[in-house]
Amino acid sequence: MGEWIPVLEKQEALRYTAIVEALERDIASGHLHDGTRLLPQRELANHLGVSVGMVSRAYAEAERRGLISGQVGRGTYVSAKTGKHSPKAEQAGGFVDLALNAPPDTGATELVEGLLAEIAADRTIHRLCGYLPHQGLAEHRAAVAEWLATTGYPVPADRAFITHGAQHGLFLGMSMVAASGDTILTEELTYAGITALSTMAGYHIHGVAMDRHGLLPDALDAAFRETQARVVYMMPTYQTPTARTMPQERREAIAEVVSRHDAYLIEDDAYGFLPPTPQPSISARIPERSFYAVSFAKCLAPGLRIGALVPPDSFRGQAINSLRATGWMATPTMAEVVSRAIRGGHLAEQAERKRVEATRRQDAAKLILGEWLSPVSLAGGFHVWLELPRGRTLDTLIAQAYSAGIRLAASSAVGGGNGNQLNGVRLCLGGASSLTELEGALRGIRRIVSSVEEISLV
Repeated sequence: MGEWIPVLEKQEALRYTAIVEALERDIASGHLHDGTRLLPQRELANHLGVSVGMVSRAYAEAERRGLISGQVGRGTYVSAKTGKHSPKAEQAGGFVDLALNAPPDTGATELVEGLLAEIAADRTIHRLCGYLPHQGLAEHRAAVAEWLATTGYPVPADRAFITHGAQHGLFLGMSMVAASGDTILTEELTYAGITALSTMAGYHIHGVAMDRHGLLPDALDAAFRETQARVVYMMPTYQTPTARTMPQERREAIAEVVSRHDAYLIEDDAYGFLPPTPQPSISARIPERSFYAVSFAKCLAPGLRIGALVPPDSFRGQAINSLRATGWMATPTMAEVVSRAIRGGHLAEQAERKRVEATRRQDAAKLILGEWLSPVSLAGGFHVWLELPRGRTLDTLIAQAYSAGIRLAASSAVGGGNGNQLNGVRLCLGGASSLTELEGALRGIRRIVSSVEEISLV
């Protein structure tokens, strides 16, 4: 592989721990392998535009954590010790992952296996292997529209465009209404995928204040006036990372603010299928000012990489051109799997199973960590937000959890608008192989935060 150079946010460039976190994240994801040689400290410092001293501190901390090892005369390498923390080892039970927001296992893999066998057996595959419409086949779009009607945004089939997952849809939406150098408004704590996308595209992120119900309308109004921004991204249902959900009145107020400023909304509804009662989307209130993105990763299987984007009618032509430019078309075979899952009632069944399992896991988190968890207005989410206890820094919590065999998301994996200091950490509840395994990890987190509170009271 090529030279490893971490991607750091501007606000992170001042922290040597950001380099350590990026190293830890890339090792855990499999991007960096045991034995990979790292750049000499001076070379990496030049690439990052930071001091050699900062890189030296980062390498020293990484070696202390067992991530790398230095060999005199040969250089610095990813340490073989990290092999026990590889994704494969984690799946085997050696490590509990509370960092990646994966859906709990509810038999989706077996469902996809069966649907693929059906597609091969009835020879549908022959029709799916050519160049097809950029926005997706009409029957696939119709099936997706049926699904959206059950999750809070009923639209005609010709308004639903098939994408390579929600992240692709978010990118398409932003690229149609923002240019490099523009400001994008987000919740003050936001989805890390948006910060990564904004870094790549050259957007400036500006965080907007939140309360327990999500983004504040008055704060959004003020941010539009202060920054002259014309685009806001938000996740109204089970917001990442805080798990907050907007009530109906708040959604109506947000829609009014967006309209009044002649702005555009990028609505991420990745978890819209989870509430027992569908939460009406903000996009349904201002369809000509919104780009609505959904994914089938959380409700079915992440590996399918299928999602949908509903752009304003006036952007249809531009959306088709953008789909062509960024991938020609989403994979028709995977779209066929999703379509059959919807039409056969399998996706609704999977959603219900995930809803039930997510509620069980959230209940366990509340029982074990309730005094430190931020309140949630809806049960059944895939993640919760743990408030940092007094005397605890996020980096220390992550390091101690790591030593206990528990992966938590590094601060750079959760976007914080305006470079605000994070005062909590997202705990993802779906990745543990069982409820028992999850409860063990949550008790480990409890022991860590409890020990800090005891010390601070002495």
